[in-house]
Amino acid sequence: MKRIWRERAVILAVLGMVAGASLEALAEETQAAGMNPPPGQWISNSGAAVTTGDYGTGTDTTITELFETLKYRGEKGEVGVTVPYLFRKGAGVTVGESRPARGAIPNDAQGLGDVQLKGKYFWLEEAEARPSVDLTGRIKLPTASEDKGLGTGRVDVGLGTELMKKLGGFITFGSLELVLRDKPSGSTIESTRLDYAAGIGYPFTERFTGYASLEGGTKSNSGADPPAEAVFSGVYRVNSSVSVNGYLLAGLTDGSPDFGGGTGVGVRF
Repeated sequence: MKRIWRERAVILAVLGMVAGASLEALAEETQAAGMNPPPGQWISNSGAAVTTGDYGTGTDTTITELFETLKYRGEKGEVGVTVPYLFRKGAGVTVGESRPARGAIPNDAQGLGDVQLKGKYFWLEEAEARPSVDLTGRIKLPTASEDKGLGTGRVDVGLGTELMKKLGGFITFGSLELVLRDKPSGSTIESTRLDYAAGIGYPFTERFTGYASLEGGTKSNSGADPPAEAVFSGVYRVNSSVSVNGYLLAGLTDGSPDFGGGTGVGVRF
C-alpha cells in the first residue's frame, strides 16, 4: 500500500518532528513531507534555519543553523543522521537538547552542533477508521561545545510517535515525544520533557502543499515558560526526486523564540 506521508509535517520544525522541533528538524521534515519515496532509497535534506528572541531574559539571542540530513528508507522504517553547524549571537540562552535554554555563556559563538541519530518504524498504515502510526527514536550525541553554549555536553534520548490521517482533501497530523536528558551537574535544564505537535495541511496544487501547526512542550529548564509556537510552512515538489520548502514560526510564549524561519532542499536517490 502506498504511503502518502511518512514525515511529521510542520514545523519543526520540526523542523520534527519527532516532537521537540530543532531548527534543522523543522526545515528538514517540512521538505520531506513533500516527498513520497518508495522503500530502498536514500534521502538527502540540506538547509538553513534561524530564530531570534529573548526567551524572557531581556537579551536577544539569534541562532542560525546550517544542516545536512541523510536517511535510508526501508520497507518498514528508516534511519538517518543529522549534522548541524551553529552560529549563536547573543548570550541570552544556550542551545539545549533541541530548544534553547537559559545559561551563562559567551556572547557569540559558532561551531559543530549536536549530531542526532534518528530511527522510525512504520507501525500501522493509514486505514479508513484509523490514522497511520509511526514509532520514533532519537539519540543526541554531545558533539557541540558546552563551553561555547552550543550544547549541553550530554547524551539525550527521545522516544515518540507520529500520526497522520487524510480527511477529505486535508492532511491532519500530530506527534508526541518524551525526551530523556542527561542533566549536567548544577544545570537548571529539566531532566525530562514532553514535546508535541499538531496541525493540518492542504495540497493547493499537484506540486504545492501548505501546512499550519502548533508545536510546544513542557518547559526546558526551571524558571522558563513552556515553549509554544505557531508554524506555517509550504513544500513545492519540483519533480519526483526533488522538493524545496520554506517555513515561518512565531513564538507564543517566552519559552520560544519571538520568530524564525528556514528553507531547504530535499533530494532522493
